[in-house]
Amino acid sequence: MKFSIVIPVYNVEDYIDKCLNSIRKQTYDNFEAIIVNDGSPDNSEVIIKKYLKDKRFRYYKKENGGLSDARNYGVKYTTGDYLLFIDSDDYIDKSLLEKINEILESKQVDVVRFNLNLVDDEGNLIRSAGDLYETDDTKESILQSIIASGFVEAACFYAYNLTFWRKNNFQYSKGKIHEDYGLTPLVLSKARNIKVLNYHGYNYVQRENSIMSQNNYEKTIIKVDDFKFHYLNLIDKISSDSLSNKLIRSFMAEALIYKGRELNDDDRYKFVKFIKENSVIGNIYCYNLRKLLKKIYLYFFLKKYLSKLNKKFVEEKH
Repeated sequence: MKFSIVIPVYNVEDYIDKCLNSIRKQTYDNFEAIIVNDGSPDNSEVIIKKYLKDKRFRYYKKENGGLSDARNYGVKYTTGDYLLFIDSDDYIDKSLLEKINEILESKQVDVVRFNLNLVDDEGNLIRSAGDLYETDDTKESILQSIIASGFVEAACFYAYNLTFWRKNNFQYSKGKIHEDYGLTPLVLSKARNIKVLNYHGYNYVQRENSIMSQNNYEKTIIKVDDFKFHYLNLIDKISSDSLSNKLIRSFMAEALIYKGRELNDDDRYKFVKFIKENSVIGNIYCYNLRKLLKKIYLYFFLKKYLSKLNKKFVEEKH
């Protein structure tokens, strides 16, 4: 089994060495690392070139087009059996590929999902995340557990069968933030089967100056607008003809609504209007009484719900 790892690079000179070294030190050595320099203006290239003596590492440069564009670009050059995406400011556990390979030896699947650790810039554990509750091997049960974990949209916590990926011509939306939310639900919808690896193999670095953590309200508006774009772009591509798809559509709806907690009063009013005009609440799937009660509450008290979330959100930021 050969793994293809795509690593987009942009302004990560303080992190890229640790990322690439974690790949080089894998206990399973049948892999290729596709490094894509997305027009990075810093000294990342100097560090990258140290790894090119290892023939498993291949390097490509392109004009800046953003994370989505760099991922799509890198996939074109992959030659393996399974695909992984690693953000260049993150790093992986040395046994990750070995663990994935072990479960694939018994069954070839479209998607493998693993867990993660949230760590700070120094590598100190903030918390473990993505753990799944006990589930059987059906796609529906696994999806319900993944969605409940709250990390379904993150591309880096999955390994994808490359034949499956290419057959469906999956592409990340160029120039949009939250690109994972804009594609991973569709990938899971199309997957015939999913395998769970309850192993914390990915270290997700919480950078204070990252795009996703910048305390800038103008960027907040862009992020929410991109969330809305991804929702509208995907929702009609995922029909409600199966329990799996109902669960995925439900995740998309609830994730979008939750994103609205970041908006102030005026923009929250416009957001609520968007939610109602596009019947977003109607896509929440009520598989238990608690979910039904939440859906009813959102129908009648969405503005109040978002206002409470916003208050908590502001308190946590300060």
